[in-house]
Amino acid sequence: MLTVSREPLLTRRLELRRTRSEDAPAMFEALSDPAMYEFIPRSAPATAADVELRFLRVMHETAPDRLEQWLNWTVWLRDGGAGIGTIEATVRPGHRVEIGYLFNPRIWRRGYACEAVAAMLDHLQDRGAASFEASIDIRNMASKALARSLGFKHIETRGLDEEWRRA
Repeated sequence: MLTVSREPLLTRRLELRRTRSEDAPAMFEALSDPAMYEFIPRSAPATAADVELRFLRVMHETAPDRLEQWLNWTVWLRDGGAGIGTIEATVRPGHRVEIGYLFNPRIWRRGYACEAVAAMLDHLQDRGAASFEASIDIRNMASKALARSLGFKHIETRGLDEEWRRA
């Protein structure tokens, strides 16, 4: 397990807050666009209550089998305070970390995802993360470009998933 800060992570333009159920209503708009779910096995939430249920599940931070640590952040614009997405890290034995991210299409191609994920990676690396992995749908060119920009390398392809790694 990694010991991570409960305090928000701040970047030049963003505030990354550890996921809290009380943020669900404000994050609903950011997470409800179906375009965000084209390449992941999850559908857009229908209500703010759906977002809250998901947040409550991941806030436990420890998987039911206790083999994984779940670390999740909501991402907010520092200027104006709007929610724009979520980032997550699943910590596995050996401090191997699988990352995930989900950002609203209205902010795509502005560098926010790169800024948020880079801040999370730096924070986790400072706390002992050994390596980072991402599983990306082969059709998701934007996500592959983001991974590349963060220093990830394509390792293998299995079906529709590509495995990416950064040591």
